[in-house]
Amino acid sequence: CRSAHTLPPHTFFLPAGANHDAVAQGALPPGKTPLACIFGWVGGGERAMRKYASLYTKRGVDTIAVLLKPEHVYKPVTKGRRTTSAIVDALTAADTIERPLLVQGFSAGAYMYGNLLTTLDARGEKGLAFSKRLKGFVFDSPVDVGGVPFGLSRAIFGNHSEGSFRQRAMQSALEGFLSPRLPMRKYYQASSDAMHGKRFAAGFASPFAVPSAFLFSEADTVTVTEDIREVEKKWRAAGSSVEEVIFEGTKHVMHLQSYPEEYERAVARVVSEAFGAAGEGEGEGDQR
Repeated sequence: CRSAHTLPPHTFFLPAGANHDAVAQGALPPGKTPLACIFGWVGGGERAMRKYASLYTKRGVDTIAVLLKPEHVYKPVTKGRRTTSAIVDALTAADTIERPLLVQGFSAGAYMYGNLLTTLDARGEKGLAFSKRLKGFVFDSPVDVGGVPFGLSRAIFGNHSEGSFRQRAMQSALEGFLSPRLPMRKYYQASSDAMHGKRFAAGFASPFAVPSAFLFSEADTVTVTEDIREVEKKWRAAGSSVEEVIFEGTKHVMHLQSYPEEYERAVARVVSEAFGAAGEGEGEGDQR
């Protein structure tokens, strides 16, 4: 009997077809089923992530979700990259290595995706092989390196803290922490460079020529529309079929609640183009 592979802390697995009350698992089972890897936003809990995971499981796609904590961001090596390294370990075992993959990142989840690529680069030929399994991407309210101080300080103290003394004080401290003159900046800049476009020593280059979707709102006070569109432009130039979906009046990572049909339609397109018949599942409305 083949055993499952332990996932890093704050990460859970749900199988394709899982219903709303399925028990989340802390290990990845063997298999060849397509898999979506979700990097949540800082402070997003399991209940919230399960709503997004269901967009994939109902379509026949296994899902793992990382519940992002502040330390994943402010401890880029011991927490951020250690987490992506553990995920790569689980997905490069002999009995999981044939799974095609899709990544969805929320807010600082885009930073974690950059960490994932940096992890792959350190794996050499194995990292190159892994990169070829990346078949699609969805980014919801992605934040670039310049938005980390405000976004993280807001997440730490809660959305209601925006503009408060403690939020602004934390933002100022994080701006100093991420100063280009200090050594910590290199870890965040490496992640940003990976998102914007980079050729890696392992032999692969980002962006990848696969389907992608960027979901955001111009009413969001955390994201910067110009930054997102700069990335979109680079991804299109690299051959990615980029879809931009702008939601009217919605707050940071809160788009699904107000526009469920439009949101699910964008995810469904990427899943279908990424995985073909293997990712079609039952489509909208299936809650097996």
